[in-house]
Amino acid sequence: MYLVLCRDFADERSAKNRLTALRSHLSYIETILEKIVVAGPLRDDFTAAITGSLLIYNVDSEAAARGLLEADPYYHADIWESVEIRRFQPVAGEWVGGKT
Repeated sequence: MYLVLCRDFADERSAKNRLTALRSHLSYIETILEKIVVAGPLRDDFTAAITGSLLIYNVDSEAAARGLLEADPYYHADIWESVEIRRFQPVAGEWVGGKT
Protein backbone atom coordinates (compact mmCIF):
# COMPACT_ATOMS: atom_id res chain seq x y z
CA MET A 1 0.00 0.00 0.00
CA TYR A 2 1.05 3.55 -0.64
CA LEU A 3 -0.08 6.74 1.06
CA VAL A 4 -0.20 9.88 -1.05
CA LEU A 5 -0.27 13.21 0.76
CA CYS A 6 -1.00 16.23 -1.43
CA ARG A 7 -0.82 19.79 -0.08
CA ASP A 8 -2.69 22.60 -1.82
CA PHE A 9 -1.20 25.96 -2.69
CA ALA A 10 -1.81 28.52 0.06
CA ASP A 11 -3.40 30.99 -2.35
CA GLU A 12 -6.85 30.79 -3.97
CA ARG A 13 -5.84 28.89 -7.13
CA SER A 14 -6.31 25.44 -5.59
CA ALA A 15 -9.95 26.02 -4.63
CA LYS A 16 -10.77 27.49 -8.04
CA ASN A 17 -8.98 24.73 -9.93
CA ARG A 18 -10.59 22.01 -7.80
CA LEU A 19 -14.02 23.19 -8.87
CA THR A 20 -13.01 23.28 -12.51
CA ALA A 21 -11.59 19.74 -12.45
CA LEU A 22 -14.01 18.17 -9.94
CA ARG A 23 -16.29 16.36 -12.38
CA SER A 24 -13.41 14.77 -14.34
CA HIS A 25 -11.58 13.94 -11.09
CA LEU A 26 -14.61 12.11 -9.67
CA SER A 27 -15.16 10.26 -12.94
CA TYR A 28 -11.54 9.12 -12.86
CA ILE A 29 -11.78 8.03 -9.21
CA GLU A 30 -14.76 5.81 -10.11
CA THR A 31 -12.57 3.95 -12.60
CA ILE A 32 -9.95 3.03 -9.99
CA LEU A 33 -12.08 2.39 -6.89
CA GLU A 34 -10.75 -1.17 -6.58
CA LYS A 35 -7.26 0.27 -6.01
CA ILE A 36 -8.28 2.88 -3.43
CA VAL A 37 -8.34 1.98 0.25
CA VAL A 38 -9.47 5.47 1.23
CA ALA A 39 -9.32 8.92 -0.30
CA GLY A 40 -10.59 12.36 0.51
CA PRO A 41 -9.83 16.01 1.08
CA LEU A 42 -7.87 17.41 3.99
CA ARG A 43 -9.62 20.31 5.73
CA ASP A 44 -8.58 23.25 7.86
CA ASP A 45 -9.69 22.89 11.48
CA PHE A 46 -11.15 26.39 11.71
CA THR A 47 -12.50 27.26 8.27
CA ALA A 48 -13.16 23.74 6.91
CA ALA A 49 -11.52 24.89 3.67
CA ILE A 50 -9.84 22.13 1.69
CA THR A 51 -6.08 22.23 2.19
CA GLY A 52 -5.03 19.07 0.37
CA SER A 53 -5.84 15.47 -0.40
CA LEU A 54 -5.01 12.11 1.12
CA LEU A 55 -5.16 8.89 -0.83
CA ILE A 56 -4.17 5.37 0.13
CA TYR A 57 -3.75 3.09 -2.84
CA ASN A 58 -3.67 -0.70 -2.60
CA VAL A 59 -0.85 -1.21 -5.11
CA ASP A 60 2.51 -3.01 -4.99
CA SER A 61 4.91 -0.22 -5.93
CA GLU A 62 5.56 3.47 -5.69
CA ALA A 63 5.59 3.56 -9.49
CA ALA A 64 2.05 2.16 -9.58
CA ALA A 65 0.87 4.71 -7.00
CA ARG A 66 2.54 7.52 -8.93
CA GLY A 67 0.92 6.29 -12.15
CA LEU A 68 -2.55 6.37 -10.59
CA LEU A 69 -1.93 9.84 -9.18
CA GLU A 70 -0.51 11.23 -12.41
CA ALA A 71 -3.55 9.96 -14.34
CA ASP A 72 -5.86 11.92 -12.02
CA PRO A 73 -7.17 15.17 -13.57
CA TYR A 74 -6.44 16.92 -10.26
CA TYR A 75 -2.75 16.18 -10.76
CA HIS A 76 -2.70 18.32 -13.91
CA ALA A 77 -5.03 21.05 -12.61
CA ASP A 78 -2.46 23.13 -10.67
CA ILE A 79 -4.01 22.28 -7.30
CA TRP A 80 -1.20 20.73 -5.31
CA GLU A 81 1.93 22.56 -4.27
CA SER A 82 3.53 19.36 -3.03
CA VAL A 83 2.98 15.62 -3.29
CA GLU A 84 4.53 12.98 -1.04
CA ILE A 85 4.25 9.27 -1.76
CA ARG A 86 5.19 6.86 1.02
CA ARG A 87 4.93 3.13 1.49
CA PHE A 88 2.28 2.42 4.10
CA GLN A 89 1.70 -0.67 6.20
CA PRO A 90 -1.48 -0.70 8.27
CA VAL A 91 -1.01 -2.78 11.42
CA ALA A 92 -3.80 -1.78 13.81
CA GLY A 93 -7.29 -0.39 13.71
CA GLU A 94 -10.65 -0.97 12.12
CA TRP A 95 -9.25 -1.39 8.59
CA VAL A 96 -7.13 -4.36 9.64
CA GLY A 97 -9.55 -6.02 12.03
CA GLY A 98 -8.44 -4.07 15.09
CA LYS A 99 -5.28 -6.14 15.66
CA THR A 100 -1.63 -5.97 14.73
